[in-house]
Amino acid sequence: MIIPPNQFDQLLQQDEEAFIQRTMDAIREAHPTYRETDGMRRASVLAGFKRARRHGLAADQDLMAYVLLMYRINPNFDQHPQIAAMLGDPSLEAAERWDRIFGDDFDDAWFEASTWEFRDGSYWRDPDERSSPLSTEPVTDDDWAELVVGLKQAQGPGPYPPATPEQLAQAREDLARAMAESARRTPADWEARADEVAARLRDHGKPPAK
Repeated sequence: MIIPPNQFDQLLQQDEEAFIQRTMDAIREAHPTYRETDGMRRASVLAGFKRARRHGLAADQDLMAYVLLMYRINPNFDQHPQIAAMLGDPSLEAAERWDRIFGDDFDDAWFEASTWEFRDGSYWRDPDERSSPLSTEPVTDDDWAELVVGLKQAQGPGPYPPATPEQLAQAREDLARAMAESARRTPADWEARADEVAARLRDHGKPPAK
């Protein structure tokens, strides 16, 4: 059997499920403190693969690198004007476009793409579903609970073990209580709370009393 040269670059993709799992493992290894459920991580990987392929990328290492950049930089890193212009340049082959965005002249673009202000969390989702929120699966109570537990764990030193059933149950109760309390607050309550926070910030900036 003769294998075309480009097939050597896509051997891992011959077993799509194993390729997804390997990419998820790479994410866990690169970002051990990043808290998300396996379902969330899998959806993000699939969304990244689809967007990478739409840019013309096909090699195993390029698809995995694309997804890892979503985690390291921002999920919408490819929407930065300079990066997007290069990835969309029809005069170049996809592999060359991909290589060029890692050149020194893109350093500023990568920095800007990595900022919180640039971040758009909707790019974690399937690109065909981003503009249609009703088509996405609802986040379950367990998803929210695990995120709450992750935030609590992130306040202390690692390593961060998986959330226990007891922690998830407590997180669900805490979340339900917080949502109920929030629903009871009136606009006046929120305004008073905002004034309180603003006053604390002003006091924090004052020099200590002599």
